[in-house]
Amino acid sequence: MKAVQINGYSKKLEAHINDIPISRIDKHQVLIKMYAAGVDPHLKLAINGKVRVFDQYKFPLTLGIDVSGVIEAVGQEVRNLITGDRVYALLPLNTMGAFAEYVVADASIVAKMPGNLSFEEAAAVPLSALTVVQALNVLKVKAGSKLFIPGGTGGFGQIAIPYAKSKKLFVAVSGDESSRHVASSIGADHFIDYQRQDYVKLLKDFDYVIDTRGASEFRKELSILKSGGKLLSLIAGPNARFAARQGGFSTIQKIIFSAIGMPFDIAAYLQHKTYDFLYVQPNGIQLKNITQWIDETGVKPIIDSTFPFSQVNEAIAKIAQGTAKGKIILTTKEVETTNI
Repeated sequence: MKAVQINGYSKKLEAHINDIPISRIDKHQVLIKMYAAGVDPHLKLAINGKVRVFDQYKFPLTLGIDVSGVIEAVGQEVRNLITGDRVYALLPLNTMGAFAEYVVADASIVAKMPGNLSFEEAAAVPLSALTVVQALNVLKVKAGSKLFIPGGTGGFGQIAIPYAKSKKLFVAVSGDESSRHVASSIGADHFIDYQRQDYVKLLKDFDYVIDTRGASEFRKELSILKSGGKLLSLIAGPNARFAARQGGFSTIQKIIFSAIGMPFDIAAYLQHKTYDFLYVQPNGIQLKNITQWIDETGVKPIIDSTFPFSQVNEAIAKIAQGTAKGKIILTTKEVETTNI
């Protein structure tokens, strides 16, 4: 089968299409014929090695974490899925593997995809949806509270906004002016044009911030929180609280995380606020709940662009630019599928 792979870390954002064997499944796994896969910002970090503090990859590495497709085979102990099911999944970030004609995944992280979504739309959901579900769980959000998502108009925000609204939160986001209509149409209560407006001057006494920008925005984001407010970052850096909550890390990793997060923890503590970090994890139960939510609400992710397998490097280059107005999707439509 064909797979998009890298042979090692590199500053050059480039992958190669290789012919590799189809992996065998064990009794708890399923084999998915991939129809579409999400091209996510995580790819850039994986290729250039900036996630090595979390994940030590084995090379050659098949890229991609968001996948949708049809189940081709199931393991002997799999009970909730059958051959022919239309499914989607977030693959483990430490192994990846979605950019391939056939994908092996533990059944526990796979869910049937929403009935109203195409394969391309379904592939746009798992990472964004599980990120916002897990972020809101960590924040322990309460109905009626105020949430700010800086840069919350891309692929993540277009799932995060309506999902947060379903939890009865007031949601403010920032983006460029061209994103205002989309943000409003999916439920944002307050939109800030970051090119013309300073959110520090416009927002105050917020309960939560989900940071998608990183350390450079940390102090500004912290300043809009009320006393007791919580800032959760997807980018800035892990801390001791994250390591204790998520578990499974070595002693060395815990020490590193504590050192990385200490400046953020101290700054938040001095203002009577809290800093936390999230590195999203696959979760089939949560994804099943997302399927139900999408089926009930009719929410659909916005697709910025779709690329065939042969143009994977163009897709990676586009996600690296950070200007996408929705999800970027890779498909196998042009690939002559390998028989199994």
